[in-house]
Amino acid sequence: MQGRLLMLLVFSICFTRGSFKSCPKIPVQKNFTLSEFMGTWFEIESLNTNLVKGDCIAHTFSQSADNWIHVNTTEKRDNGKRILYIGKLSPANVKEDAKLQILLSEGIYLDFGPPHDEFSFIPYDVLATDFRSYSLVYSCTQHYFTPTIYAWILSRGSQLDENTIKALEDILKANNINIDKMQQIDQKDCP
Repeated sequence: MQGRLLMLLVFSICFTRGSFKSCPKIPVQKNFTLSEFMGTWFEIESLNTNLVKGDCIAHTFSQSADNWIHVNTTEKRDNGKRILYIGKLSPANVKEDAKLQILLSEGIYLDFGPPHDEFSFIPYDVLATDFRSYSLVYSCTQHYFTPTIYAWILSRGSQLDENTIKALEDILKANNINIDKMQQIDQKDCP
């Protein structure tokens, strides 16, 4: 009985002090057109990504006859081996076109949280893009009492100028996203 009371007291203190956090709500790109987003994007920087761990990371988005957006992600591991990950992308919110969701289905090592079944979608929000050269994508998944935040800076080419990278990082910072662990993705000597 005392154990239950102590547990209830601890939970009460945690709730009243706001120690349980939820995923930040960040505004997405306005006037987003999914068809313009199609094509290949090279990963320039990533935050908290345990999904794909190598170099030469590229994501190719293509519309299919079944109305899904197919996502093929490739990476090169340290041993030189190329790995292909397959997923599907779909709109998550009819009122906000840049709010998408991705279903990771084949080849993915989901070691960043609870097990996902074949119907588990992950948020994939496009915060900023000009469709021609850069995109900033944000995702947040809730794991128990804390959010896990992901972000990707993408480019149509294997490089992106520093001013654009800084401007995209500033969007994350302005929304209280800590980018201290943002990692640069090596896109040199890629096939």
